[in-house]
Amino acid sequence: MKPPEFLLQYGKVADERLRAFLETKRRRFEQLPVDLSDARALLSDYLLRGGKRLRGALVILGHRAAGGDGEAALEASIGVELLHAYLLIHDDFMDGDDLRRGGPTLHKSLGGDHLGGSLAVLLGSLCQAWAYELVLGYGLPGRGERHAAKIMSLALEEVTLGQMADLRAPRSAPLDARGILALEQLKTGSYTFEMPLLLGAALAGGQAQIFDALSAYARPLGQAFQIADDLLGSFGAPEVTGKPNASDLREGKRTLLVARALEQASPEDAAILRAGLGNRQADVEQLREILRRTGAVDFARAEAGRLRDEALRALEAPGLPADVAAALREIAVYTVSRTT
Repeated sequence: MKPPEFLLQYGKVADERLRAFLETKRRRFEQLPVDLSDARALLSDYLLRGGKRLRGALVILGHRAAGGDGEAALEASIGVELLHAYLLIHDDFMDGDDLRRGGPTLHKSLGGDHLGGSLAVLLGSLCQAWAYELVLGYGLPGRGERHAAKIMSLALEEVTLGQMADLRAPRSAPLDARGILALEQLKTGSYTFEMPLLLGAALAGGQAQIFDALSAYARPLGQAFQIADDLLGSFGAPEVTGKPNASDLREGKRTLLVARALEQASPEDAAILRAGLGNRQADVEQLREILRRTGAVDFARAEAGRLRDEALRALEAPGLPADVAAALREIAVYTVSRTT
């Protein structure tokens, strides 16, 4: 499915701004007593390799929803894209993934050893610092920046706790569907949709009713987005997704798909699925067939559709500009139906 025009247009502008920002940081690397030019170049390649630029675009739409012109929030939107990169770089390292956006993950491109992993983690943290620099350098004195900083900090707290829970989950008591949705809301949903929309609205000095409307849209859509991501993580082709083949199954992630399959599976299928999760030598096609046979795939798609529709209904709230609501509607449909 083709991305919405708003995302495509924003992506072009964002890539130019991000490239220009990274060039301003070149001199800081050149001043170091140790040569890190290779690490800087690899980070730039990673950051400019593409991606949907979804979160940055949502900052602009949140700003416009609250009465801003969007243009004034462009630098902050680039900051949110850098915040996303920080989380991806750390996530890639923790999951031991080799592929991201059709190229090597940052720790892999830096050698894949302990030093390479350490440098990647630090470069990710550098992206976090740059994110705060851009968001809090917005120029709106007082309440807007303080509110934005609080929104970012709370979102990072949630995603960090969610990631910790996600890492521990395969070694803990199995989560039911409700527990998995709660975990995924922490890990992905909160910072993918709600945080950037609310941050943009905060920088525009938005009123409470706008924040309520944006949250009512963002929360169910964040969960629908993650369910769609789970489907791609188990069934997506690497040449299309730019991610490792069946990465979620190989890493043993507890997803809604897996929870539903274990609930519905025969004892034999349940045993095969449990033994195969997290086993990189397992027969992936056999695991996928169990997910299909138990109805877990159809269930997950239906749940993603239900949550998407809940998000779409929230766009009927009074006070949302019609053009913003239209763009958010297209984004909701795209993010749940996407193939990458």
